[in-house]
Amino acid sequence: MTMQSPATTAQPEVAYSGETRLALSGVTKSFPGVTALDNVSFDCRPGEVHALVGENGSGKSTLIKVAAGVLKPDEGSVQIGGVQLRAANPLEACRLGLSTAYQDTSLVNELTVAQNIELSFQALDQEPPKDIPELLAELDLPFGPGVPVKSLGPGGRQMLEVVRALVHRPQVLILDEPTAALDMRTAAQLQEWILQARDEGLAIVYVSHRLEEVRRLANRLTVIRDGVIRGTYARMDWEVEEIVELMVGTKVGLEFPARAPVPADAPARLAVTELVADGVGPVSLEVRGSEIVGIAGAEGNGQRKLLRALVGLNRADGEILVDGRRSRVTSPGAALSAGLMFQSGDRAAESVFPSLSALDNATFQLGSDAGPGGLALRGRLIGRFKAAVGKLGIVAASPYQPISALSGGNQQKIVLARPALAAPKVLVVDEPTQGVDAKARLEIYRTLAESAEAGVGVLVNSSDSAELAGLCDRIYVMSDGVVVDELQGGDITESDIVRRFVATTQKIETTRTETARAVRKIATLAASPQVPVVILAAIIVAVAAYTQGQNASFLSSGNIANMAIVCMPLLSAVLGQQFVLIAGGFDISIGASMTLSVVMTSFLLTTLDAGSLLATLAVALAIGVAIGLFNALLVLGFKINAVIATIGTLGIVSGVSIFLRPEPGGVVAPQLSINLMEGIGAVPYCLIVALVIAVVLDVWLMRGHGGLAARAAGLDAESSRRIGVRVDRVRTIGFVVAAVGAVGGGIFLASQVGMGSNDVGLSFALPTFAACFLGGASLAGGRGTFLGASLGVVLLTMIGNAGLLLGYTDAVSQIIYGVILLVAVTSYALAARKAAA
Repeated sequence: MTMQSPATTAQPEVAYSGETRLALSGVTKSFPGVTALDNVSFDCRPGEVHALVGENGSGKSTLIKVAAGVLKPDEGSVQIGGVQLRAANPLEACRLGLSTAYQDTSLVNELTVAQNIELSFQALDQEPPKDIPELLAELDLPFGPGVPVKSLGPGGRQMLEVVRALVHRPQVLILDEPTAALDMRTAAQLQEWILQARDEGLAIVYVSHRLEEVRRLANRLTVIRDGVIRGTYARMDWEVEEIVELMVGTKVGLEFPARAPVPADAPARLAVTELVADGVGPVSLEVRGSEIVGIAGAEGNGQRKLLRALVGLNRADGEILVDGRRSRVTSPGAALSAGLMFQSGDRAAESVFPSLSALDNATFQLGSDAGPGGLALRGRLIGRFKAAVGKLGIVAASPYQPISALSGGNQQKIVLARPALAAPKVLVVDEPTQGVDAKARLEIYRTLAESAEAGVGVLVNSSDSAELAGLCDRIYVMSDGVVVDELQGGDITESDIVRRFVATTQKIETTRTETARAVRKIATLAASPQVPVVILAAIIVAVAAYTQGQNASFLSSGNIANMAIVCMPLLSAVLGQQFVLIAGGFDISIGASMTLSVVMTSFLLTTLDAGSLLATLAVALAIGVAIGLFNALLVLGFKINAVIATIGTLGIVSGVSIFLRPEPGGVVAPQLSINLMEGIGAVPYCLIVALVIAVVLDVWLMRGHGGLAARAAGLDAESSRRIGVRVDRVRTIGFVVAAVGAVGGGIFLASQVGMGSNDVGLSFALPTFAACFLGGASLAGGRGTFLGASLGVVLLTMIGNAGLLLGYTDAVSQIIYGVILLVAVTSYALAARKAAA
């Protein structure tokens, strides 16, 4: 029995009345200018694989995100295990038993494999598995628990995404293009997991454009087109052509485009000799004009590194000739100038500019063709863009629509429009059809074939062996970073390719050297958050030794005590600022908060009795919490940029300080500064306590559940939200802690100035950020340590003090301070770059 096409009289399956694990009823979801889902009903039962298929832009991704609680439907309901999902809340969906493995993954790349798995459990307030290394080993995964996710290729990240979803043992598992980035061998391994999970009673929603997989795995198949369910079909002897016909609504041929044989005398457009890069080489290869050459191999054997080395994305030795001319390819820009264009397979991270329009993304590599004198003439760009739309079948509401609003397949077609418009000499493409539907694949194949027919040399890496077999004239097979075989002629088959690289598996396992392991270990250490602590400690020792050699009083007990107490206002503020930076926030109002704290202290703490002290601390805490919550409301509630929002807060808080103290006045209890000087030898208790707090916070940051969530929220908010991390709550706490740290610093500052002043703390804002950056923090979030930031404060204080003792002018001190800051931050950047190489 065969599946009926929409043109026939066969009807979809009658609605199932038994148990369902996932049920969407009457779901409608609209975005500006488009209805993504229109009265959609969909269900999945225990022990079945229910495939969801449709063209790019048909509504599949929207349906998945509604089911997973990422998007809120305009109408309709979602039930998981018989319980209605009350709001768009991924955490609630996860707790009800639904796990999702996204095509673009929800992994935090800066964390390790184990930390990503642990984070997904901690977000649900569950204990992570204690046997993660054994779990990964049992699944025969090619990476260990301590490997940073950013060092994995797209296939490795996709496997981890699925594994993480499976280890939760959910009731419902949604798989969005799970094999799009996988080679055939790894895809087969994943399909075994899926079948095993199905047999154990899991309800699996399976979205894939690899329709042969759908035909093998699915018990039921639902077709969605233009946001409307076109039918649900029970298991029959489906043919791929019939599935495509259901998706598209018309018959579509699935043949690869016919091409004339490559002329025997076709010149080499790309000739590579003895290319060596990190993890690759030596490799020699050739691509002739009008030829499409493939790169095949098991995931992680150097294919992508080779392509990146060809366009200067990592340093490489060897010779690269384009049209017989030696090309010095040191960057993608230099490669483009030489006529060599690269399109990355990591579409989200490297191929598209999400905030730019579809027009700008398609045409930005046109160069001089965009207009004379470096200009981009809009009329010329529109004409080129419309031609690409017609040629590739790009679906966009407008040329000016942000590319992020398009489906993944249409984004991919826009990426492939660039070489079609610019006509390079050599086109290097990584995973050209990853995540696109069958119809879009044909359009992309035709584009590549037309480029080759125009004389372009095309080099393609693909994890789909059938794609390589149908598209390429020759195929290089890679293993462990080198070419181990070459297939030629028009009779290449998928089985030929798979057999060649599977046969090299043993070689892959036995050629891992101790040197490679040592390099990975060193790279991991270089990326450690403790690197700033070590570097700062070394700089502090060097500064102290030099200054002491020039002035013997520098390390005297009196001067040490003076530096210790002077650094306390900045240290208190820095601990708070580091917290919010790690969580992905930013607070420039800290100086104003410190000033308001000084003014408040000048009113309340005129005498150092218990009542005044408690009142001062209580009011200070209330002020800090109020300012922090206000900043959080502006940034998280009203979605105002953190810099703009906290500058506004700075103005408001500064105005309040001026209103309360138009002129300097009031008295801060003199005994406060005396009591704060008490300590062990020359070191005050308050400094010891602050450093202990920094160490405790670092232990929490690196080992605590909340610390991992804070880092994840700062590193990748969207991925963290998808797995249930309360990102807004984490960042709200960050803003509150930053403001509380600032008002605490204000109390220390008040003890030093002895009176109220409406501008005394404003100069602390920039040093606060400087100390955090010295401690490894980043404006991007998720990085840095509290101890490192504390040592940054110590270093800045020492530089200022040393300048006074050595008679340096403020100009010289500032130059020294700037040089040390740049040297330290550059060292961290180089270490991180080495680790990511």
